[in-house]
Amino acid sequence: MAPREIADRLFNRVMSSAEAGDSADVAFFLAKAVTSYEMARPLDSDGLYHLALLHQTGGDYEASLAAAREVLDREPDHLLNLSAAAEAAVRLGDRERAEGFYRHLLEVFDAETAKGLSEYLLHSTVISRLRSEAEAFLGSR
Repeated sequence: MAPREIADRLFNRVMSSAEAGDSADVAFFLAKAVTSYEMARPLDSDGLYHLALLHQTGGDYEASLAAAREVLDREPDHLLNLSAAAEAAVRLGDRERAEGFYRHLLEVFDAETAKGLSEYLLHSTVISRLRSEAEAFLGSR
């Protein structure tokens, strides 16, 4: 198996376990998943999104924001990483920065979704709720 394939399988295991509330499984596989993504570098936008989510799952919001920013520095409109960066900023207590990420997400949402990027298709359930999450956050200010 290629390093990225291993990383993706571990990511899926961690995320499924987290959704199921299986904290023991998350704890067991999380570090392995993060290490696998680091070993699979360089990562594309989807891989860095996965890494950002893994760091969020582990409570390392600085690392989550850093992974998302890696993508946003080269693809400032990437919806998944805008969302990950916003969530990390919220968790870090930086509501102003989170607001900026969410505002930008709303500004580019239609044009970005029209691109039909493979990672948007793979994470279609996430994409389908991003607009409402951003609007809810901005409406709560």
